[in-house]
Amino acid sequence: MDTARYKAFIAAAKGGSFMAAASEMNYTASAVSQLISALEEELQVTLFWRSRKGVSLTSDGKRLYPLIYNIVRQEQQMYEAAAEIRGLIVGDIVIAAYPSICAAWLPQILHDFQEKYPGVRIRIDDSIRQDVVDALSGGRADVAFLTNHHDFSGEWTDLQRNPIVALVGPDSEYAAMDAFPLADCEKIPIIQSSHGNDKDISAIYEKYGLTPNIVYTTRNSSTAAAMVENNMGVLMVNELSTHMWHFNVKVLPLDPPQSIMFGIAVSALSTASPAVKTFVRFTRERLSAPERL
Repeated sequence: MDTARYKAFIAAAKGGSFMAAASEMNYTASAVSQLISALEEELQVTLFWRSRKGVSLTSDGKRLYPLIYNIVRQEQQMYEAAAEIRGLIVGDIVIAAYPSICAAWLPQILHDFQEKYPGVRIRIDDSIRQDVVDALSGGRADVAFLTNHHDFSGEWTDLQRNPIVALVGPDSEYAAMDAFPLADCEKIPIIQSSHGNDKDISAIYEKYGLTPNIVYTTRNSSTAAAMVENNMGVLMVNELSTHMWHFNVKVLPLDPPQSIMFGIAVSALSTASPAVKTFVRFTRERLSAPERL
């Protein structure tokens, strides 16, 4: 099967232009355009909206993306399996993960993994939880690092437990305290990342029947931390996130203490590529030791 058209479609969807796809595939932009036009003619649907700024998927293109991606992925897995038979581990892995995990865990894991398996190429997509879940569920990521709220299908392994902490500003009344009283979230300004849809934090509010006074929401947790530094409110995040910043804030445990379990998820390990299986096993061995939980 000639999968060049499918590969051009995936590359253009990821890159946002035929030029970006051409660069990735070592084709000309004109050749990529012809491949995608041929695919649209074959399927009798319009896959991309075209403009001077680039291309974006139509609703039909979005619906077909995971199916076409799987065709390309299966071809790649065939070659990866053949390489494994020859005693090699090669291939591509797409990892979707919280930014905090990307900053705190992945650099050392990926460094050591690449030293052992130099034939594997890795791409990292760091984003908020919903994007991580969507990437795994939609087949755009092979592996996901996140917390499990039972909102995705796939195989899950607990890795490490991490405390939830509160960030307070240098002039905050809480700066002199040893812990942040969780119940106070109902009366003081709260800053929440993930556009206010942080399931890890929302689950804690629900657990105690609290209605937080969320005054500010932002997508980026580092933006939220900068707001805390300016005494605009309190931010609750996983402790790993604090490793990414150097803001003038105080980090406090919660009262009562709260924590979340980070883990690794794959859609189906039995059908994953040799490279993905090897990476998952490597990561589990590094992070899921009982003494670390």
